[in-house]
Amino acid sequence: MYLWKYTLIIIVIFSYFIGSHLPPSWGWEDSPLEWSQVVILSVGALLTVKWQQEARSDGRYHHARFLAWAIPLWLLMAGREMSWGRVFYPVGIDPITGPFFIPVSQLPYGSIVYPVIAVVILSWLFAVIKYKLLAVPYKLYQQGRFPTGEFLLVIFSFIVATIAEKLLHFEIMEEIVEDVAYLSLIITAYRVKVALNQPTNRIKDEKSIKIHH
Repeated sequence: MYLWKYTLIIIVIFSYFIGSHLPPSWGWEDSPLEWSQVVILSVGALLTVKWQQEARSDGRYHHARFLAWAIPLWLLMAGREMSWGRVFYPVGIDPITGPFFIPVSQLPYGSIVYPVIAVVILSWLFAVIKYKLLAVPYKLYQQGRFPTGEFLLVIFSFIVATIAEKLLHFEIMEEIVEDVAYLSLIITAYRVKVALNQPTNRIKDEKSIKIHH
């Protein structure tokens, strides 16, 4: 796992040079890099489903709830990378900027896209507050079990991707670094799952453990 982390760091560092040797079309919408991001995020969602079921089977209900509410975030990010389905409705192609698509409002389901996104986000925020979901990573951090390095790599990758897009206007570099960010998210999630599975460092489950005075 550490080898993966350092490999991803190297990719970010050399992303400008890597991007310089790829076809310009790889920086377009609906490109191989864009679809690789959808695949990575979908894998992240599926893995989280698996880990949530394992936690529930073990009776770690608070952990299972934490993982369950992470699944919508994976799906939202995947939906964003697919422009909420616009990639399936191309209108034409520009020789420089690549394909362009119909507006969200013209999608067959366009009227419900943003309301659904809003409901998902608000529901997630409600769950975070109601079930104190942030207590899970916070307690792992207190115990020295939170994968801080991997999480910082996620943040660093998104910062570099923003610089590539806004300042360098280098779309291929942006897409490469976003791939790294999403892979780093999976590694972070995996490390969190492993930490939660370790009996000596488990966060006490409010429903399965009772303290008797």
